[in-house]
Amino acid sequence: MPTLGLITNPASSKDIRRLTGLARVVDVEEKANLVARLLAGVGSVDGLSVIALDDRSGLVRRAVRLAGSSAPPVELLDVEAEGTEADTRRAAARLATFAVEALVVVGGDGTVRAAAEGWPGARLVPLAAGTNNAFALTDEPTVVGLAAALAVTGDMAAFTPTTAVTVETSDGTAVAVIDAIAVRDRWIGSGAIWDPDRMVEGLVTSARRTAVGLASVSAAFGPLQTGHARWIRFGGTTTVRAVFGPGLVCDVPVAEHRDVPIGASMPISGEAGLVALDGERRLPAAGGRATVIAGPRVLDPVIAFSSSLGRTTR
Repeated sequence: MPTLGLITNPASSKDIRRLTGLARVVDVEEKANLVARLLAGVGSVDGLSVIALDDRSGLVRRAVRLAGSSAPPVELLDVEAEGTEADTRRAAARLATFAVEALVVVGGDGTVRAAAEGWPGARLVPLAAGTNNAFALTDEPTVVGLAAALAVTGDMAAFTPTTAVTVETSDGTAVAVIDAIAVRDRWIGSGAIWDPDRMVEGLVTSARRTAVGLASVSAAFGPLQTGHARWIRFGGTTTVRAVFGPGLVCDVPVAEHRDVPIGASMPISGEAGLVALDGERRLPAAGGRATVIAGPRVLDPVIAFSSSLGRTTR
């Protein structure tokens, strides 16, 4: 029986960018409803099961109850949740040992990053439930669930390649799925960055003008070729007006930019104190190096639906 992995992050959509901006914090009950709709979409295709992380908030259990008979069979993963980002990393690594066709991740860009670190080769179905959601799918969860089910029971070509960045510093190695940015700050603090003047330079793997965050800034300089990232040096006289967070519009100064392919590697600027991964300050920058790598394969719902023409569900 084809199986989907499922990891939900009850803590997503609660960072300081929402608390200081105009976005509402999404509570556990609303997320449970979101996951229930996802399960209804998955359950509309016969012969699928789900293995899910049993999060500490009981989000998945509530979702299964809400979905009722519309949900596919759901087994809870034997990983003890601690309520930290490490839950996602450890659960993804554990799911990699099962015969799981794809991994559904419900959260923001940080949750997707943690999943990619735990299971680098996973086929991902990232469902948006975070703050910026530059990487995750923002479609109706029922649609995403149905598309994922059709893909794993039909055409795996619906999972398309992405580009990522790996960052190595004296504190270890981490992955960014959207951007890895050197910032002038010396203290992590709340984590989230929302002041463009603190940014020095970095690599951005996406170029989408309607995205929130640096993917939108990157898009101002044209489309990004598959298998490439865009290096941006901040400062200078050219500015890009972009939505930097919910309710926050900024003019981001850009000095120069160039596109670099997978395999390109560069030292992190000595001007930086920290490296921010996908919008959150994470690692000390000293002696660091950033490398463009192949990222996870990610569901494209349009391809999933196109390749399913003529098939029937329940």
